[in-house]
Amino acid sequence: MTKSLLCEMDRALTEFPLLEAPAYDVAPSDLLRAVLEVALKGSNDPLVLAVSGGRDSMALLHAMARWAPQRIATVATFDHGTGSYATDAASLVAAQARRLGLTVVRERARTTAVNEAGWRDARWSFLRRVARGFTARVVTAHTRDDQLETIVMRALRGSGARGLAALAAPSPVLRPWLGVSRAELARWVESEALLYLEDPMNASLRFLRGRVRHEWLPTFAQSAPGFAEAMLALGERAAAWRRDVERLLDGSGIAVHANGGRLTVPARFLEQTTDGGRAVLWPAICARVGVTLDANGTRAAVRFTMSQRRGAHITLAGGATIERRHDGRGDLFEVRRAASHVAMWPVYEGPSEALPPRFGRWRFRRLGVEPLAHDAWCIGLPTGTPVVVRPWTEGDRIRTAGAPAGRRVTRYFTESRVPVLDRPSWPVVVVAGEPVWIPGVCRGLAAPSRPGRPELIWYRCEREFD
Repeated sequence: MTKSLLCEMDRALTEFPLLEAPAYDVAPSDLLRAVLEVALKGSNDPLVLAVSGGRDSMALLHAMARWAPQRIATVATFDHGTGSYATDAASLVAAQARRLGLTVVRERARTTAVNEAGWRDARWSFLRRVARGFTARVVTAHTRDDQLETIVMRALRGSGARGLAALAAPSPVLRPWLGVSRAELARWVESEALLYLEDPMNASLRFLRGRVRHEWLPTFAQSAPGFAEAMLALGERAAAWRRDVERLLDGSGIAVHANGGRLTVPARFLEQTTDGGRAVLWPAICARVGVTLDANGTRAAVRFTMSQRRGAHITLAGGATIERRHDGRGDLFEVRRAASHVAMWPVYEGPSEALPPRFGRWRFRRLGVEPLAHDAWCIGLPTGTPVVVRPWTEGDRIRTAGAPAGRRVTRYFTESRVPVLDRPSWPVVVVAGEPVWIPGVCRGLAAPSRPGRPELIWYRCEREFD
């Protein structure tokens, strides 16, 4: 046990010496129904039930089907491809869900992960896709015991308050059983004779969670009565603290873009606090676009905050970025998830009559008439001209009136204040092997857009999410 966990345990036991697990003198069905009603109150979202085939998740499946069937969008079950148990469990879920009159989405992993983190990532990738498809929230069967194990595991790894909130942290995921113990669920499952499969990995000591569950928590319970309740109380305090941080962010002017992959936050919001405050706020800000900051990333973000140079950026672990920029709202920090590689962007080759309606985050719109004034967002292309539309690459040059011998596109980007992080996805229109148009930036000498030519087809290019 680490020294930090011993200190935290001592403090928690001192503050919560008499806490005991709640005792319910009610029938299991009455307890679970009441818990479920409380969990579902205040939200009318359709729900995707994440069901693995184990006892806790099968209890969730049957409880929801009995007491709130109208809320179920679908049942989602994931076969990790790790052997016969995984396949049998997914088959049991599918059969039971259909027997209850529910739809099922079942998927098998394309590649087999080898550790807990890999299994979790694959499962959650699947669940999020299903939830997006049904415009619904995911519901899991995590219990009070799962919360306790997660708190202890995170304390052992040196997590701060943000991590110690564990499964009780603010989240779009609904966890109705989080205040219910496995023993209480087991009572109901046995009384209803519900079918389930016991995952053999639950008894394994190979992974940390198994060792915490079967070795360390029983030892803590014997040597320090009240340990579990103290740790759960610690987790609830951390969760309350995280809710306070989220409420502060809600009033900060933070704006998440429609694609969910980037956000902006006013620079003054972060500049007006201390380094300690920034160390609290940056992980919460980044989490809103699915970016997890480790200790090194948090330190880098804190140092970067006071940079006054617009257009500067830092790259975090995993390829996410933070950039400082300026627009009509003032100075901003923009956080982006890992950007797509240039090779993943499309390349169009075809006639001028049919430029692609969409090119990555861009849209080409055909105009009915010639624009009245010079506009770098518009161009006229002669009918029948072969055209290539591709992303900008380092080394691209364009000939313009100011530089007839050619000049690097990078310089025009800088003059037009195009952020460095936007450039790899910026479209370039090429005719006869030569760049003729950088939308919104410049048109080249070779651009066939002279006025008065009736055979020209006029286009306007627009950024789709701006």
